[in-house]
Amino acid sequence: MKSAKDGEKAKRTKKIGFVDPQGDSEALDTRKSYRKSTYPRESLSALARKSSVLILSRLMGPPMTSSRIDRGLYDRTSMYVVPRFQNTFRMESKNPFRREVMQSMMGHFLHTYLDEYKYVAKRAKRLAENLSEELRNQFKLCQFERYRYVALVTVGDKKMQNFRCVARALWDPEKDDCISCTYEAPPFFVVASVWTVYYE
Repeated sequence: MKSAKDGEKAKRTKKIGFVDPQGDSEALDTRKSYRKSTYPRESLSALARKSSVLILSRLMGPPMTSSRIDRGLYDRTSMYVVPRFQNTFRMESKNPFRREVMQSMMGHFLHTYLDEYKYVAKRAKRLAENLSEELRNQFKLCQFERYRYVALVTVGDKKMQNFRCVARALWDPEKDDCISCTYEAPPFFVVASVWTVYYE
């Protein structure tokens, strides 16, 4: 014989399942259905091994063709593919950087851009962003081979204050270069610098 405590325990046990909303609550035991598990059957270490092998095979494999690039555009592992270039065995640039020409171009560009500019202090940040982007684009238009450009523009108010602009860099003194130019107007000043870094 079952005791009263065992009967109470049986009533308290919860049954997990999905009940048909049109059926009776008494038919809970007969209409039980469980969801299939979505957890992968393979272990996590096996999945990690497979993904690392896949990435390494793509890195060490042949260069990607245009069709493979289009297919793998939205693939998560396509960001790890290293671009491959043919060796030219040429150490020097065919179109080397010319400092004197670019210095005069940079000064002329600043004067034409800022001579009729109405300075507003709240828009100084936007002015610096636009100038740096335009300067970098002007340098790119000259198509010096194997060079990368970094443009930095500083804009400030003239309020009888002292100002010092200093930059340091670690580079190749024969191939890398830096051009700096200043522009002064009664309400503001601009210091623009462009670093040209040789990229083999």
